[in-house]
Parts: sequence; structure tokens; C-alpha cells
Amino acid sequence: MNSFRRITAISTALVFLSGCSLTPDYQRPEIETPAWRGAQSIQNAEIAADWWTNFESAELIALMGRALDNNNNLQASLQRIEQARADLKIAGASLLPSADVTASYMSGSTQAMNITDMRNKGIPEYTADIGISYELDLFGANRAKAGAAEDRLLSVAYKHDALALVIMGDVAQNYFNVLNLKERVRIANDNLQATQDLLKVAKARFQTGARTQLDITRQETQVARAKAAVTALEQELALAQNALAVLVGDPPQSFNVSENNINGLRLPSPAVLQPTALLERRPDVKSMEAMLKAANADIGAARAAFYPSVNIGPSLLLAANPSASDLTLAGSVIAPIFQGGRLDGNLDRVTARQKELAENYQQTVLVAFQEAENALTKVQKTLERENALRQAATKAREAYDIAKNQYSLSVIEFQDVLDSQRMMLESEDQYEHARYETLAARIELFKAMGGGWKKE
Repeated sequence: MNSFRRITAISTALVFLSGCSLTPDYQRPEIETPAWRGAQSIQNAEIAADWWTNFESAELIALMGRALDNNNNLQASLQRIEQARADLKIAGASLLPSADVTASYMSGSTQAMNITDMRNKGIPEYTADIGISYELDLFGANRAKAGAAEDRLLSVAYKHDALALVIMGDVAQNYFNVLNLKERVRIANDNLQATQDLLKVAKARFQTGARTQLDITRQETQVARAKAAVTALEQELALAQNALAVLVGDPPQSFNVSENNINGLRLPSPAVLQPTALLERRPDVKSMEAMLKAANADIGAARAAFYPSVNIGPSLLLAANPSASDLTLAGSVIAPIFQGGRLDGNLDRVTARQKELAENYQQTVLVAFQEAENALTKVQKTLERENALRQAATKAREAYDIAKNQYSLSVIEFQDVLDSQRMMLESEDQYEHARYETLAARIELFKAMGGGWKKE
């Protein structure tokens, strides 16, 4: 009884020591956060979690939903979260008591043992040893390991969110690219029709002796080039639709974009966060910081490994013979004495890992700032370029119409018509591509600002 009280007193004293932790206090690396250089003339706006709805495209909204539900990379990422959650469960088990049972069976005459008359008659004997063990986490090793596992779970979850942002951005950009290519295919077909019409005019004027065979040959060359341009754009369109199909988890063979008009999309206002808010908004930054916190906890676990570990717990022996049953309370202390440098090496390793991740965190923040600054610049400049090219395309079509009329009146040479036609095609194609780049710049800005994700 006295030994039981003594062990209980010792155990109680050790419990009070269990609040000790050797994990360093976490400090977020200091990052300079100057104001945006490219946001001076951009009006701030709220970032909607479903930012893609701002483009007011029902088809795009439907495609986003399919991508979030069916994208294979996203589904694989969810399984990585489950793996990390299982690791956390394993690490957390060390903070709880463990119980084990050992059973044995003995049969036959045990007369030579001279135990009891019951045993002497060869009656079977059953025994069971039930033990409960609890490791006192005196120096916070198990708490540090559980904390590291929790932070790694958060990191994996944030990585999933970051991947979702990328995929949502890719879906939107690929969708707009498909619409853009459809419009460019239409322009190329219009140009093909125009070259064919002009060829007819050239042949008619050749019959009257007004033009030469050279004019006809030149226009036939333009017709062939126009056909080749249509074919190339149609190929590019097919590949773009196939890429979009994979993003939303559909077989390319059965996938098709029904919308045809990219110019019918609404151009949403830019959404700009302050640099400090960006650090809390971007899941890739949060993921890296969670990894840094986990590495910080690893240092605590490595330090605690230098100190003794203490296990206590009762043990109950149950036997067929009640007199043989017993209840004991035991404790054990395991102290590292000679480890051949293993503990020092492990501490050096996790410390270096923590420093590495601190550098990676700062690099991730810098890249986030770079992406945001780039997106802000693109939002401004692509819109300016689109407006300029819209005017150029309008003037180029006017010039082509004038050139056709003057050629029919024999006022200008055929080469002048060809030059006007080429300029019109190039201007209209450049304008449509600029329209796509303007939309894509908005998408990049939403992504850079962490649109589509909100920290819980």
C-alpha cells in the first residue's frame, strides 16, 4: 500500500512537470509590404469567392462547377488531405493512454508444481494480463509531434485550395480562349470569302482586258493563304476545346462549347487587396507558413528527445484462481545516454529544415507580390491595347472597302487592294486576340489576389 502511495505521489509530481515545452515560439518572418506600383489608377473592389460569375456567362459558371466536382487533380488532392488527416490521428494517439491485454492458457497435471488441488486434478488454468500505459509528456515531445502533424494537415489543405485557384483560373482562361478562337475562325472565314469574291472580280476584269494574269495569280495565292489560315485556327480551336474538356473532367470526344460570342461577356472591375491582406488571402502563402510552423514544432520534438521519457500505468492480472489475481501500478523511466550523435544530428537537421522553409516562405511571398504586380500592370495595359486595336480594326475595314470600290473603278492597282485586305485581316485578328488578353488579365488578377478562396 505504501509503495502504491509512493508511486502515486511521484506520478502526480511528474504530471505538474508535463507543462514544460521545448518548442521555440513561432515568429512569422518579417516581410516588407510596400504599396502596389500598378494600382494607382485602379479602383479597389471586393473579391467575390465565385469571381467567375462577374463575367456573366452561364456556360462558364456551369463549367466551373463541373471542374470543382470532377477534375482529377483536385480529387487526388482531396485524398492527400485524407492522408494528412490520418497522420494527425496517428500523432495524436501518443497523447492518450494505451491498453494491452495478454492472455495465456495452461492445461494438464501440474502436481509437481504443488499449487492447488484444482490444478493437481489437471483442470485448465486461464490467465489474462491487462496493462494500461501512459507516457507523461514532460518536455512536450508528443505535443510537438501532434502540433506538427496538425500544421502539415493545414498545409495540405491550403495546397488543395491553391490548386483549386489555379484550375479555376485555367478553366476560365481556356474557355475565353475557345471563344476567342471561334471569333478568329469566323474572321478568317470572312476573309476567305472576301478573297474569293475579289478573285471573281479579278477574273471578270481579266476577261475584259482590264487586268493581267498576274492579278489573278496573286489573288489565287491570297485565297490559298486564307484557306490555310482557317485550317490552322480550326486546329487550334479543337486543341483548346480538348484542353478545356480535360480540366472539367470530360472526355474530349464528347465535349463542346456552345457559346460563340466572346464580345458578349461582361468585363468586371479589377479587385485589388492591400499587400498585407494578400498574405492572409493567398492559400499558397498560408500553406507555406503552415509548413514553417510544423518545422518549428519539429525542433521542439528534437530537443525533447534529449530528455528522459516516463511511462506509468496500472496492470491487472486475472486468473482462474482468484488468489493468483493481482493489481499493480508501475512506472518506467527511459533516459538517452549514448546515441552516437543521432540526437544532435536530428536536431541539426530539423533546425536547418526550419531555416530552409523560412527562406521558402519569403520567396513565396515575393512571388505572390510579383504575380499581383504583373496582373495589375496587365489589367491596365491590355485594356489600353484593346481600345487602340479596336480603332485600328475599324479604320482598316473602312480602308479595305474604299480600296475595293476604287479598284472596281480602275482608280488603284490590284496590289493596293491586297495590301488593304491584309491590313484589315491582321487588324481584326489582333483586336480579337487583345480582347482575350484583356479578359485573361482580369483572371490573372483574381488569381493573384486569392479570388475564389476565403480563409475560414
